[in-house]
Amino acid sequence: MVYIIIFILKILENALGTLRLIIVSNGKKVEGAVLNFLLSVVWVISTSMVVIDNNIYKILVFAFGSLIGSYVGSVLEEKIALGNNMLFIISKKYEQIKSKLTNSKINCYLISKDIVIVMTSRKKRKEVIDLILNIDNQSEIISETAKQLVLK
Repeated sequence: MVYIIIFILKILENALGTLRLIIVSNGKKVEGAVLNFLLSVVWVISTSMVVIDNNIYKILVFAFGSLIGSYVGSVLEEKIALGNNMLFIISKKYEQIKSKLTNSKINCYLISKDIVIVMTSRKKRKEVIDLILNIDNQSEIISETAKQLVLK
């Protein structure tokens, strides 16, 4: 039973750690601090269960839980998809792309001949890219993490 508890706690710890990094990098400091508190509690409990008697099987379960927890955290991050992306689209069909994006109520800007810029949420990124590639599958698309500033 102790092995299962260690395993589950390590999965939880690593998943929380991944989410905390993402949340803090998106400017949510209070939520990140709360997650860090929970992360610390889980870490102390799981680590103390392993260190007390230094059992090799507990160490292996601890490490395997870290491995699985890291993967689970990555999957959760992908599903939550916080933040925004700035897409730079380089295409000879820039006018068609801009027209289609505008008709789809997606904000885009033509900055020069052949280059369109789109700011989109990470959740909508795939949808926007698919729309662009349906018009021009030879277009080049550069995606960058972006923060939308609201000036007051």
